[in-house]
Amino acid sequence: SETDTQVLKRVKDTVKHTPVLCNTGCNVGNIDRQLAVADGAVCATTFKYDGKFENMVDVRRVKEFMDKVKSIR
Repeated sequence: SETDTQVLKRVKDTVKHTPVLCNTGCNVGNIDRQLAVADGAVCATTFKYDGKFENMVDVRRVKEFMDKVKSIR
């Protein structure tokens, strides 16, 4: 599930000089909200075929995600 950006903001406000990463639930549909608060994101299943952990990486999903990240960074 998507990381609560309110929690991310509280953490960022507490540790001002420490990078904070979103660590769960990042996908092409919410990465703009996540990176509005977090310094980066850990991604895994969002890059896999059908979003399933056991599947191989889907290059199309990676490209779509990274194109979105580049457009907001």
